[in-house]
This record gives sequence, structure tokens and C-alpha cells, in this order.
Amino acid sequence: MTNSFEIDDGENGDAADVLVCRRMTQPLLMPDNEIGLCSRCGEAIQFRPHVSPLPSKVCEVCIMPEIEQLGARGELHSIITPETAVELGRYLRRKREH
Repeated sequence: MTNSFEIDDGENGDAADVLVCRRMTQPLLMPDNEIGLCSRCGEAIQFRPHVSPLPSKVCEVCIMPEIEQLGARGELHSIITPETAVELGRYLRRKREH
């Protein structure tokens, strides 16, 4: 297999295994982020308001070993929404400008 990346219109978001979230930061990474708890370790996490409510929300610390294993085997499939792709692009541009 080959690792893959896809931008999805959200129709497949409910079928995702997990939603990878960032642990809490002060300030939030995006001011309108929602706050919850990692389903594995219970740490406070943040995520975008438009994400599907169905997948388990897991912090980046808990999911990283699994991501590394899947990536090493060529079995990693990542999906982001168009909204997240646009937001990520804006964030990276602002970061590059400063």
C-alpha cells in the first residue's frame, strides 16, 4: 500500500476512525476552536467547530505512535475537509510572513 492524503467534502467524516486533535494551548490555535477531552487519555483538546461529531477525538500525543506505525507500513490514509485545507493555508501563509 501507499500512504494517501485526501481533501473530502465532509461526507466521509462520519466514517473516520479518529479525529486527530491538538492538545490545549493558550491562546487557542484558532479563537473559535471547540474544546473537549481526548478519548484515550482524557487530556483537554481543541478542534474546529465544523468537524464531524462522530469519530473519536484523540490528541496528537496519543495517536502519534499509531500514525508512525501506519506510515511505516504505507497504510496511513489522512483526510481533511475543504474548510480545514483553507484554514491551514491561511495559517501557514501568516506564519511564513512573520
